[in-house]
Amino acid sequence: MYRIALIASQHLSAHATHLAQLLDVLDRSDVALYCDRSFQIDLAEEFHLTPRIAGALPTDMSPLDVDFVLSLGGDGTFLRAARRVFGQEIPVLGLNMGRLGFLTDMGIEEALPLLPRLFSGEYTLERRMLLSVEVDGHPYGQVLNDVALLKRETGSMISIHTLLGEEDYLANYECDGLIISTPSGSTAYSLSAYGPLIMPQCRNMLLTPIAPHSLTMRPLVLPEDLSVEMTVTARNNTFLLVLDGQTKILPTGVKVRVQKSQSQLRIVHLRPYCFADTLRRKLLWGAPVRE
Repeated sequence: MYRIALIASQHLSAHATHLAQLLDVLDRSDVALYCDRSFQIDLAEEFHLTPRIAGALPTDMSPLDVDFVLSLGGDGTFLRAARRVFGQEIPVLGLNMGRLGFLTDMGIEEALPLLPRLFSGEYTLERRMLLSVEVDGHPYGQVLNDVALLKRETGSMISIHTLLGEEDYLANYECDGLIISTPSGSTAYSLSAYGPLIMPQCRNMLLTPIAPHSLTMRPLVLPEDLSVEMTVTARNNTFLLVLDGQTKILPTGVKVRVQKSQSQLRIVHLRPYCFADTLRRKLLWGAPVRE
């Protein structure tokens, strides 16, 4: 029996036909489906679909007892699905029903005829690096894409005192914020702050300052065995700590430590995966400018 969790976006109205086709493919005697109760209600009320649901997913972040997680939506939904399985080694398959989609690299139309490969074992697993975050020495969470320390006020910068390891001083970043990203996250927030792209097979951390006051503050690639420890100073004595889009307000003075996680995320690919192909399709990488 294949136990499959469906984690879906709330904005799938344009994909009613695809949802019906997906559930039809998953309507097998050897498949048990699980989803949030709210998604099951949406399927019935908005899409008039009543698939056989074996049970509801827990509403807290307790471990999932499933074999696969299917993410139905864009990269935001994929990040939400990833958070549900951090440390559990449960593979995640992203079906892009959103917009750009770097993490959910395969569109739902492309994936539907390939889904039977999930049950025949004709797929590959890619392991992605995660970062773990501590605040004042206490575990605070893990991320697939990035951690960002951001200012709360629009009119003044923050200062981020940054150490490599626990003792090696790097810099005082006078800026609007600092992004610490994985290779997966190099195509996310860091990219909009002019950070470099890193192939997801690499094992590095990337520091990208946001609107730094000094022109010499450039993005910096770090090896995986280094940790980064940061302390923020701000006029209003608070700052924002953002983990894969999840925002918390913290007081200045706390120590935020980011390092490579001991766990990894396993991503399912139903066909050969090539990051260069994703760059060409999603970013028009190297597209001829004279045509």
